[in-house]
Amino acid sequence: MMKIFITILFSLLFSTISFSQKGDFTLGLDYSQNNENYIYGYDIMFYPYGYYNTANMNFQPRIGYFFSDNIEIGLGYKSGNNDIERTYISYNPSGTGENYSYSNRSNYSYNFYSPYFKYYNNNNMFISARLSIKESNNGDNNDYPIWNLDSNGVYMVNSFDNYEYKYNSHTTTTEISVGYLLRYNDKIFFEPSISVRKEIGEVESINIVTTNSESPVITEVISPITDANHFRLNLSLSIRLGR
Repeated sequence: MMKIFITILFSLLFSTISFSQKGDFTLGLDYSQNNENYIYGYDIMFYPYGYYNTANMNFQPRIGYFFSDNIEIGLGYKSGNNDIERTYISYNPSGTGENYSYSNRSNYSYNFYSPYFKYYNNNNMFISARLSIKESNNGDNNDYPIWNLDSNGVYMVNSFDNYEYKYNSHTTTTEISVGYLLRYNDKIFFEPSISVRKEIGEVESINIVTTNSESPVITEVISPITDANHFRLNLSLSIRLGR
């Protein structure tokens, strides 16, 4: 399969050119579906930290520029930040006293850079090379109230156990695609493609456990991410700005 893919790439590379796009800018949106994407992080259902194989669908905006009639270079970028606060109730052990309300927080943020190179030929075919760099940070900070009897025999919350989970991931993905250009009109184009990709990187995870009677226990682990070569399907929307 890999030999067939490489043969197609070379046949496209040496085809003649019929584009006239030099100097045009493009705005685009890339969509990809990948059935072998690995998520690394804390999940209460899959404790402790670990790799989970899930279907993943990605959208990424991009901007490009034709510096010659058949060659486009560009950059895809996306970022995000998500803060979540959850409110809980700890019930009074006596069953009759006042309950205690408290909150736990989590945060997820990421930055994703993706420079690319595309070559088009006269048969509406193209090849593309892409380098993607992703940095993400995920953290959970969880408090658990501790009930104690005061001098009057009344249950009160006077301390907490704290569990803090952090992980930072850094990944680099190389990808080569071959696809076909579908023209909607002179400005709007669709580009379905198939690609082969490989991802490498590492995840740093830090767990900090602080209980009422003990000093904090800190566990730090650095784990490599290795992703074998595999194929995926892509679909891009391109809007060409210019003539």
